[in-house]
Amino acid sequence: LPGRALRGYQAGPVAAAAAMVVGRARGDSTAPHAQLWLFSRQSGKDEALAQLLAWLLLRYHRRGGEVVVALPSWRPQGLVARERLRAVLQAPRLATLLASLDLVPQVSGSSVALGRAVVRYASAGPSANVRGLTASLLLVANEAQDIRAERWDSAFAPMAASTGAPTLYLGTPWESTSLLARELRYLSALEQEDGRRRVWRVPWTLVATELPAYGAHVEERMAQLGAGHPFIRTEYCLEELSGQGRLFPLERLALVRGHHAALVGPRSGERYA
Repeated sequence: LPGRALRGYQAGPVAAAAAMVVGRARGDSTAPHAQLWLFSRQSGKDEALAQLLAWLLLRYHRRGGEVVVALPSWRPQGLVARERLRAVLQAPRLATLLASLDLVPQVSGSSVALGRAVVRYASAGPSANVRGLTASLLLVANEAQDIRAERWDSAFAPMAASTGAPTLYLGTPWESTSLLARELRYLSALEQEDGRRRVWRVPWTLVATELPAYGAHVEERMAQLGAGHPFIRTEYCLEELSGQGRLFPLERLALVRGHHAALVGPRSGERYA
């Protein structure tokens, strides 16, 4: 797609995920059942996912199939993701191909369909109703670090139980107790067992080799905040932070706590928050 060409660090994960879906759809029991993408912030993860989904819609428009994409919320994340997929399908070269096949993308609510194939976006929020959805081609957890593991296990994982569809987890690391971190440990262990790649890491240094302006931006942020800042370590270097709190892991607490030697209680006349 001229004007939307994937960079090298995007193309590898997309090709691997596409092969996984095709293999599972053909009944290949040796194909991976799950993969995971770790992309540094604003490096093109969502564009890569949109192009993968567009390709799946085109490939399976006759046979049919369903992709379910879970996100932390419908607004704005789900809405933005749906519009990104629509934009890919409207790219000039692809739009010309679809017209020659007499195919018109159908966008309705949280779904994008092409022929008999459909992508459905769903909120993983605690109050969202996602009953009745089935993933026959692919189940996706996007921004998986912000999806509660218990919500995923109860509401989304069963969507592929009867179909054997593979799962794709995407996100940027934060704390070691997140859904993304859990699946990262599991898939990394499987890699060690059989040598088959399931985890794709795209830290900022890899992005900078193809996009120097991105590297310059990250270096500026590092100079401002420090290389050890939690935001730099997680969002750009793809490091997990320990601690149970999503907002206050141990590393962040250490930055805000300050030093109060031998102070075990409040002092009279002082104010505390």
